[in-house]
Amino acid sequence: MLVTALAFVVVLGITITIHEFGHFAVAKLLKIRVLVFSLGFGPRLAGFTRGGTEYRISPFPLGGYVKMAGENFDDQRQGAPDEFLSHPKWHRFLVAFAGPFMNIVLAIAIVAFSYIEGIYVARYEKETAIVGPVSANSIAQHAGLKTGDKIVSVHGNTVRDWEDMEIALGTAPKEGLDIEVERGQERLKLHFPAPTDAAQIDPTALGFKNTLPRAIVGLVDPNSPAQASGLKKGDELISVRSGEKVGKGYDEILNIISESKGIPLDFEVLRPRVPLDSEDDWSASNHSYAANAQTLHLTITPIEDNGHVIIGFRPDYPVDHKQFGLGGAIAQSVRRNYEMSVTTFKIIGRIFQGSASVKNLSGPIEIARVSGSVARTGDLRYFLSFIGLISLNLGIFNLLPIPIVDGGVITLLLIEGIMGHDISLALKERILQAGFVFLILLMSFVVFNDLSRIVNFEKLFR
Repeated sequence: MLVTALAFVVVLGITITIHEFGHFAVAKLLKIRVLVFSLGFGPRLAGFTRGGTEYRISPFPLGGYVKMAGENFDDQRQGAPDEFLSHPKWHRFLVAFAGPFMNIVLAIAIVAFSYIEGIYVARYEKETAIVGPVSANSIAQHAGLKTGDKIVSVHGNTVRDWEDMEIALGTAPKEGLDIEVERGQERLKLHFPAPTDAAQIDPTALGFKNTLPRAIVGLVDPNSPAQASGLKKGDELISVRSGEKVGKGYDEILNIISESKGIPLDFEVLRPRVPLDSEDDWSASNHSYAANAQTLHLTITPIEDNGHVIIGFRPDYPVDHKQFGLGGAIAQSVRRNYEMSVTTFKIIGRIFQGSASVKNLSGPIEIARVSGSVARTGDLRYFLSFIGLISLNLGIFNLLPIPIVDGGVITLLLIEGIMGHDISLALKERILQAGFVFLILLMSFVVFNDLSRIVNFEKLFR
């Protein structure tokens, strides 16, 4: 709990500070008087005053604010030139835009840093979307998907590789989707109903995976049948036998596992005599077992977990190491963040249309939970990447045309600019009140959404 709390404070502290600093810096640059720069909401815990600005820390870390002179319509304005509303609309636009802009800049900087340091990219993401194992009794199997099918489109979106396919699934409508596949010389259209118990639609939720050249164990889940049997990281699964049925290779092995709940299976395993402990030395594409391995037979009984029949291991995916110079890293980062932004807007649009699940929405509890999980990995780059993701989403959210957030201010300024005159004060107050109510309802909903991932309310109140 302590690690989770500290990680949550660090994640929100960095993303909120950079956001508010954007507002603060542009306001100062345009000679707008800043009264308060606060990290957090609520009463002042600590702080100091310098240059006419009070810098404070407040107890509720779910946000922050920059208070400028003459900013609110009900402030006692004196018409001074350094008051916010005394400045032209384009000045106010820049101040409002600066917060989300700084969040996006932070996200780009973090991802660019990762590209400069070098990243490991799962090779399958850029490979043709050829279906690998299909779980027995899964949505995919019932829809007619088979191992070896080539996915060519998802809900009308062309699929070139697995990355395209996963993005298309992530933005899929909640009532189900149509997937077009090539099977031999045929083109087939398959309809997949959406999973009812998944936060998002992805291959795992639908019951299929990508194919792999070899079934090498990358991770063994604790307290799983695989761990109990003695399966270890680095083992290669050569074959599995269930009675007279024998499966060889990744696809066949996982297919047999998925249909063998409670049935003891005999696994032929190739184990390196000298284990590889460093992940930097580890890639499924460069293992050499021939001169340094022993053959073992392990008996493992699959169990059902969250609707999937498993033994409790995760494969080691072949990866490529990519490294870029400063210019290339920035270009790649901008492209990557743009793609994530487009995907986010697609999901938001479909949520408002009612064609995507509201389970995609997360709030502070889920951010705290994931912050703690990421922090406990001990991987600083992983933690920084998560901060970049939160920063990007914070920037995107604040650009939405919701009254009371930056996007609402920007929208009103644009409308007034187009109209050629200001909207009446009474109407602006009504808009802000509606925005405040909407924000409270949205926050209540996402908190409930977060809690529903932890507490089964249906079972609790049954």
